Amino acid sequence: MIRILSLLALYLSLLAGPAWAQETVTEAAVSPWSVGEHAKLRLIAGPTAASGKQRIGVEIVMAPGYKTYWRSPGEFGVPPRFDWSGSTNIGGLDVRWPAPQRFEDSAGFSVGYVGEVVIPVSLQPVDPTRPVLVVLKLEFAICQKICIPAQGEARLWLEPGVTAVSSPRLESFEARVPAPVKPGPHREKTAIIEARPDETVVDPGLKLVLQVPAGGGIDDIFVEGPGMWSFGRPRLTPQADGTVLAQIRINERPKGASGPVPLIFTITGTPKPVETRLELDIPPAKP
Repeated sequence: MIRILSLLALYLSLLAGPAWAQETVTEAAVSPWSVGEHAKLRLIAGPTAASGKQRIGVEIVMAPGYKTYWRSPGEFGVPPRFDWSGSTNIGGLDVRWPAPQRFEDSAGFSVGYVGEVVIPVSLQPVDPTRPVLVVLKLEFAICQKICIPAQGEARLWLEPGVTAVSSPRLESFEARVPAPVKPGPHREKTAIIEARPDETVVDPGLKLVLQVPAGGGIDDIFVEGPGMWSFGRPRLTPQADGTVLAQIRINERPKGASGPVPLIFTITGTPKPVETRLELDIPPAKP
């Protein structure tokens, strides 16, 4: 009888095994590498968000010395182009860009990533109870001394409701995505507390007053406008009251553009990067 009960207990424990395994944290699924000249890419799966959205990352690894571009590449370069049209059960996509860095040479500057990057993406399934097939065709550029076009394709199958997975690489780049911050004072985040045109800068330019938390600092500010707007590197000047004055030149604007312009400010530094969207009434360019 004791032997029968022991076998029965073992049998019941085996039946319970799969349910227990679902609670175990496992490594995230990844697609095979799509390998090209000087760069390769793949897709990484992360745990499903509480909202039901699936989390993935587009990982690009480049040869030493190579870089690729951000969504706004600066004075030269091209941003990555994502084609998700081959995917199934996807109702919406949100590409979330990690904070970039600026590269300068004799021709000007560009904005992007050196060596490697994981670009986080949130996917909203049409039917959350069914699997998602992610198919990505990506066109991008990689540069060393000259820029060359690159492309790759990756596929990843996502089961519904997969939450107990570990994806430290994706999560580390998600932490680099700028936090949205509204204009005005903030206790723990860098924030724009004043923004206006700056007549002392040619064109004219922009003048920002920024609040920086204690122990924090500003590395760079990237400004984006609709269409052909282009902005220079900020000139940062600490003020006696603890704020930072940023003066930014307008390098290029759409012909005849003036008036209210929606702008995106991405501010990198410590404690973490932030993003602020606001509208400025910019006067016409000086003749």
